[in-house]
Amino acid sequence: MGPQFDLPAIYRIQIKGYLDDSWSDRLGGMEIKVIEQAEDAPETILVGWLPDQAALCGVINALYNLNLALLSVELIGSQEVQ
Repeated sequence: MGPQFDLPAIYRIQIKGYLDDSWSDRLGGMEIKVIEQAEDAPETILVGWLPDQAALCGVINALYNLNLALLSVELIGSQEVQ
C-alpha cells in the first residue's frame, strides 16, 4: 500500500537560498537548516511532520511567495493506519 496523503507524514524539502529559523512557525514548525555552498547561493533544508498534503501545499506556496526555488520534496515517512 502506498502513502496515504490524508495522514501525518515527515517531509524533507530542499530550496535554493537562505531561510532563517524565524520562519519555522510559519512553515508548519519544520526544522530549518542552511547549507553554505562554496561558490553558489546557500541551500536550505526543511524537515518535519506535516498533518497532511494540504499542509505540505501550504508550505510550498509560502516558499513560492518568498521567491525561493524548490529543489526537491521528499516523503521520508508516514503514519500508516494499522
